Amino acid sequence: MLIIGAGPTGLTAAIELARQGVIPEIVEKREEASALSRAVGIMPASLEKLRPSGVAADIENEAMTLTRVQVHRSERVLLNVDFRSLPHQPVPHMWGLPQNRTEALMEAALNRYGVSVRYGCAVKNVETDTGQATVCFDDGEVRAYDWVIGADGRHSVVRETLGINYPGIDLDGEWSIADVDVAGYDANLTSLWIQDRIDHRGSFYMILPIEPERVRIVSSTPDVLGTLPAPLDIRHVRRTGTFRISVRQAEVYKKGRVLLAGDAAHCHSPVGGRGMNLGIDDAAAAAKAIVSGTTESYSASRHELGKKILRETERARKMIMSTNVITRGLTRLAMFTVQRSQQLQKAASRRLASL
Repeated sequence: MLIIGAGPTGLTAAIELARQGVIPEIVEKREEASALSRAVGIMPASLEKLRPSGVAADIENEAMTLTRVQVHRSERVLLNVDFRSLPHQPVPHMWGLPQNRTEALMEAALNRYGVSVRYGCAVKNVETDTGQATVCFDDGEVRAYDWVIGADGRHSVVRETLGINYPGIDLDGEWSIADVDVAGYDANLTSLWIQDRIDHRGSFYMILPIEPERVRIVSSTPDVLGTLPAPLDIRHVRRTGTFRISVRQAEVYKKGRVLLAGDAAHCHSPVGGRGMNLGIDDAAAAAKAIVSGTTESYSASRHELGKKILRETERARKMIMSTNVITRGLTRLAMFTVQRSQQLQKAASRRLASL
C-alpha cells in the first residue's frame, strides 16, 4: 500500500489506513516537510474525519476559532454575524491554522502509528492493471503495490502517467496572498470584502486569522497589500505571492489499483475554503474504501461530490465578483435577509459544518 504525496490529503489517507490496521508507505518528493502556510481554513467536517486519530484535538488546541463573519461591499457592511450568539450551542465554525502546522500535527499522529514519511522520494511513473500497481521511482527502483493513492497535487505525476484526463478551464488574471503579523485585529473574525473596481470588474478580499496576531489575506487582484480595501495595522510581512486559478476535475478518480484524491483529482478557486477540506474528505473516503473493499464505488461517489463543490465554488466566485446591477442587488438582499434571521444564520452555520 503506497500513498504518493505528504500534504494534508496524503497524510490523512496514511493516518486513516494505519488507524484501521493497514500500514502504508508514504512518499514525498520534497526533501523535508513544507514550511509554507498554503491552505489555512479547516472546516468542522474535516475535524470529524480527524477526530478518531486525535489530530482534531491537536488542531483545536492550536488553531484560531473563527466564530465571527463580516461581509462588506465597498464601504457598506452587508453582514455581521457572531455564531456564538446563536442559541443551541455549540455552533459549528471554522478554524484557522497555517497548513504547515496542520501537516506537522498530522505527521506527529502518523508517527505514533509507527509510520514515517519518506522524503526526497519522487515518483517517475505509475502503471496499473486489475491486480496491482507498479511504481517506478526516480532512483530507478521499481515496486509493485496492491493499492496506490495518488495525492500528489494539481500537477499529479500519478494522474498524468496513467493518462487520466483533467478537463476544465484556467481563469484569466492573477490572484495574490499575504501572510502578515498585525495588531488590533479580532482573532475570531473572518472578513470578506467585495469591491467594485473602476475597470468594471469586481474584486474579492478575505482576511482570516491563523495565529493570535497573524492573518492570511487573499485577493482576486495581483497586489493584495497594495489594494487593501480597509486599514490594517501590519507590523511584519511574512510572505506574499501570486497564483492563477484553474477549475478542473479528473474524469475518473480510480484506474485499476490506483485512487486519486485531493488536488490530483480536482482544483478550484479559494472562495469558500473547500480545497484542502475536500482533499481530507477524499482521503478518508479512499482509506475507508480500501479497508472495507468498496473501492468500486469510490470514483463515482467522489466525482459527484467534487462536481458539486466545483459548481458551488464557481457560482459563489462569479456572484461576489460580479458588477452586474441585478446580481449586486440580489447579493445585498440575501445578506440583509440572513442578517435579520437567526434561523438562516443557524442554517448557514450547519452548512459550514459540512462539505
